[in-house]
Amino acid sequence: MNAPIRNPDQAAIQALTFETIAEAAGIAETYARTAVDMAMIGDSRGMNYALRQAAMAIASAADAAATLRPTGSRGGA
Repeated sequence: MNAPIRNPDQAAIQALTFETIAEAAGIAETYARTAVDMAMIGDSRGMNYALRQAAMAIASAADAAATLRPTGSRGGA
């Protein structure tokens, strides 16, 4: 369980980080659905493009999520 954040600036940054993750994940979802549609109609170029974009959006969300990990207690930085 996460401890409450007492620093208002830190809480604001954390809220923005969650918002960024949600936005990137939503973009990934849209591209993943587009990839499905392109695969269903046999459009390999469109499917590959959509999959690459979905992967980049997921990577962006994962990078942002990595900033939320606690440090120290389990061998972290």
